[in-house]
Amino acid sequence: MTIVYIHDNGKTQTVSCSDRTQGIMRVAPHDSAPMYDFKFYGHAHPGFYLDQNHFHDGEQLTVDDVLSKEEFQLKFI
Repeated sequence: MTIVYIHDNGKTQTVSCSDRTQGIMRVAPHDSAPMYDFKFYGHAHPGFYLDQNHFHDGEQLTVDDVLSKEEFQLKFI
């Protein structure tokens, strides 16, 4: 499982992972609640997005990519 470390400030930011890779989390307005879009540098991990209901400390998710599945956990710092 890859842990994604996020500053809990609701802003677009660079994120770090437990395997020392990095990416970006973009916060985009969507209707009345923001969407959180995760992309990782060098395609180290598959990208994914979350809505406000799934964006909280400790959230675990599985992302299906073309070639594999990867598990993530969010950790607010």
